[in-house]
Amino acid sequence: MAPKKQHALEARILQDQLADLKAGLSVSMPISTMLSALILTVQALSGGGFAAAIWFLVVNAINAARLGLARYPLKETGHQDDLTGISQRLRWFGILALLAGFAWSFLAVLTAGYTTPQAPLHLIILAGISAGAVTYGSSYAAAAINFITPPLLITAACLLAKGNFEAYVLTFAVLLFLGGLVRALFVGQARFREASRLTHEAERLAAEMERNSREDHLTALLNRRGLQHAINQLENTDGPFVAMLIDLDGFKSVNDTYGHRTGDELLVMIARRIEQEAPAGSTLARIGGDEFVLFFPSLRSSLSPSSLASNIIAKVASPYPKVASVRIGASIGIYLAERPGLTEMLLRADVALYTAKRRGRNEFCLFDAELDTELQRRQSIERDLHSAIEARTLAPWFQSIVRLDTEAVIGFEALLRWSHPIHGSISPPEIMTAARETGMLQLLTQTVFSDCCALIDGLVKADRRDVRVAMNVSPRELEAGDIDDMVLDGLAAKDLPTTMFEIEITEESPVDPDRVDEKLGRLSHAGISIALDDFGTGFSTLASLKDSRIRKVKIDQGFIRGLAKSREDRLLVKTVIDLGRALGIDVMAEGVETEADRQILYKLGCRTAQGFLFSEAVPLSQALEVALKEHATEL
Repeated sequence: MAPKKQHALEARILQDQLADLKAGLSVSMPISTMLSALILTVQALSGGGFAAAIWFLVVNAINAARLGLARYPLKETGHQDDLTGISQRLRWFGILALLAGFAWSFLAVLTAGYTTPQAPLHLIILAGISAGAVTYGSSYAAAAINFITPPLLITAACLLAKGNFEAYVLTFAVLLFLGGLVRALFVGQARFREASRLTHEAERLAAEMERNSREDHLTALLNRRGLQHAINQLENTDGPFVAMLIDLDGFKSVNDTYGHRTGDELLVMIARRIEQEAPAGSTLARIGGDEFVLFFPSLRSSLSPSSLASNIIAKVASPYPKVASVRIGASIGIYLAERPGLTEMLLRADVALYTAKRRGRNEFCLFDAELDTELQRRQSIERDLHSAIEARTLAPWFQSIVRLDTEAVIGFEALLRWSHPIHGSISPPEIMTAARETGMLQLLTQTVFSDCCALIDGLVKADRRDVRVAMNVSPRELEAGDIDDMVLDGLAAKDLPTTMFEIEITEESPVDPDRVDEKLGRLSHAGISIALDDFGTGFSTLASLKDSRIRKVKIDQGFIRGLAKSREDRLLVKTVIDLGRALGIDVMAEGVETEADRQILYKLGCRTAQGFLFSEAVPLSQALEVALKEHATEL
């Protein structure tokens, strides 16, 4: 153990010894007074009252001094672990115990060397008070030894002076008694000190663990738990308070390019830079991989939150020599609160942060009334999501996919529809985000798949095996869940053909591409069609076309709407169609809304499409009616 810690531990042990000694005096001193009063009474009855009275007054004067010393507080030194004052106080207790011991030795004088008829009673009282000194003073052996040694040694000397065998035996017994008491005192003191040491070691370790549990070990800042504790300490502090949620831009590239060790070093540098800009008395914490929170009462900052945020962004965005090829930035969400509350502040600061990120890099946003309305809308949607799924007010509707030449229905795509009683129509991306945040994404996916199976079953019974039903799945959803098992097991259980089912996968970057590829391969091998949705808006569009499992691409509606009026869009769409034809991949267009766009697409070589020009999304029963009606017309 370090010398400083050892010194502190010794001080605490001595404090415990002193406290226990004081507690023992509050019991032993009244007993001493009563026993001395008993001796005074016996001596008075036997004719030796004057000397006994003097002895009684001396004994109790010393007892009063010992009690007074116990009540007198230690002088404040400003150092919690000061050994000098504690050691001096213990020495004074030892001195007074020695004086008390000499006072009780005077019993030998009162009993003429323990030869009077009252001597046996005095010896019994002396033995009892000596044993009591061991009982109530074992935490600090020196004081008790100082008290019992003089009277017991003098008693032994008086007995020895009698010069007979019985006296020799009693002398030996007294010395043996003294030796046993001294040994018991040293053993008791050692045990007390060891127990005290273990207690303080446990307290120190617990305090250290508590500190560690509140600290981010990389940056030496507080972690989320430490931030919560710091905010709790400000419950009675006047507001308003400022919470800044700081998220780094471009940090992932540092880990990917330079490795995690360099990334960790950079995080420490960024933490120090933010600290340099932080107002005096503020609290800075790291609550995520590259997320920081700066919290402070607004009155402690001479700058406005906006000015401070701008300074922090500029400081963080300054170049870092070790990662010259990567530009690091910061986005900041700011929330002003009247009362400190971590959950509420982070929630609102996160909404502001998300808005700042939508504006681009190195931006900040202050949570305002407009964002508060947006947050309440989001919370309302998340709160009502589960009941909407159960009540089937949120369900997949189906939009037909048609041939451009004949407008014959060749398929359906499942699209989420939810008319919220307060907020009206909720968009599918908003529904998916709410499901992801509330942990109901799996339930929602199962609901959509179940309705897709119901439509396929109806198509099979109507002898429309030429129609395919598609369901949207994101790569991250495919990666995290067991969608492949759900699809294959679900189709097999209902004895439905896999060739009538299609998965439309959006082009977003998964965390584990190998896992996604494995699942797509399993589905494709089973006969399920894999289509690439929103083609042209993803991260690796052209690279995706090399995947032999992709049998269809859907050109995003952003390129289709107004196609007849945009030469650039026509060139892009034509290129995609020609590329698909060369690779043997079907190309279809989504979002077709005008006859002019339909004709242009057909001239460019596109053969299938979907959009409001042909049909809006309709409930399952109506979709089945459309397919049946068309089939009846053909017959």
